[in-house]
Amino acid sequence: MQLVRFHADGQDRIGYFEDDVVRDVTTAFDSFRDALSRPGDAAGADEETFEVSEITYLPPTTERNTVFCAALNYEAHAEESDIAVPEWPLLFMKLPQTLVGHGEPISYHTSVTQEIDYEAELAAVIGDSARHIDPEDALDYVAGYTILNDTSARDLQLGLQVGDDDLIDWFSGKTMRDTTPAGPTVVIDEIDDPQSLDIVSRVNGDVLQDDNTEMMIRSVAELVSFASSRVELSPGDIIATGTPEGVGTFQDIKLEDGDTVEVEIQGIGTLENTVEAVDD
Repeated sequence: MQLVRFHADGQDRIGYFEDDVVRDVTTAFDSFRDALSRPGDAAGADEETFEVSEITYLPPTTERNTVFCAALNYEAHAEESDIAVPEWPLLFMKLPQTLVGHGEPISYHTSVTQEIDYEAELAAVIGDSARHIDPEDALDYVAGYTILNDTSARDLQLGLQVGDDDLIDWFSGKTMRDTTPAGPTVVIDEIDDPQSLDIVSRVNGDVLQDDNTEMMIRSVAELVSFASSRVELSPGDIIATGTPEGVGTFQDIKLEDGDTVEVEIQGIGTLENTVEAVDD
């Protein structure tokens, strides 16, 4: 099943793909969080359908949820970053208003940043409340998987100096409004092993990242377990699992106004967005 949050006919809705159309099952659930907790109930709903051309994709989470992102979770990316792999998972958070849906613009203000970068990531979407869960049980709490492009303002993230020390500004570099695509859907009950998926990013059709999730330092299950040891996870929370080698900042590549960015993950699909520079 491909569960989707979308906007159509003036309303935010919940649906799933069936025979190349989106079936609206909003009335079967109290909320999108509820749909993630019991997605099987969608199959029994008898609602109207929409053509894909009639919908606007929304991020597959809610404003009440938390987006956790793992840093330095692929060995080769840690090496290109010239940063040692931390002793335990390094997580930071994004605000829900950072996210945009599939097909929506990655919008940034040129007065704030001049160096926007892409990061292809597999993301787990939580389906049940989880606290202090063991890694061997962690995937039982995952409703499904989606794609996240951890778009980053590198000049803000990496440009902070205090005295002789270079510091990383996670907040400024990672949390600007409407800059982080997620979606298109949450794929449920179709991925048996999240550690064996090809992951690719393209800018204007050129492949810039090409790897497999088996190369993660810490598995999806380990990341979910670790996050649950710090906070209680809730249905709709997203855990993005880190990006492979090949991000733009280490290739002297930055995204420009009008660029098209695609992130494709085996078994999930392709998340595609266009960069939009806003001049203040």
